Amino acid sequence: MDILKTALLEMCRKNKKRFFYPEEILKIMYPEDWNQFIPELEKVVNELLKKGEIELNQENPQMPISELGSYSFKIKCNSKP
Repeated sequence: MDILKTALLEMCRKNKKRFFYPEEILKIMYPEDWNQFIPELEKVVNELLKKGEIELNQENPQMPISELGSYSFKIKCNSKP
């Protein structure tokens, strides 16, 4: 399991069933250049979305997953990690 996925699932555990911004993880892990890791975060989020492990909270629920990087969104885990 890669470190970003592990960190995201740990944040899910800490936030229980509350929504949170996944980029918070990057800001903790890479405070100076967190935005350079957004593409990797998007891959992890997309993987977990496809598996049904997380849920999105976004303004436009019809937005394709491929366009998530252009918008701010929150996630929460559907099950206990």
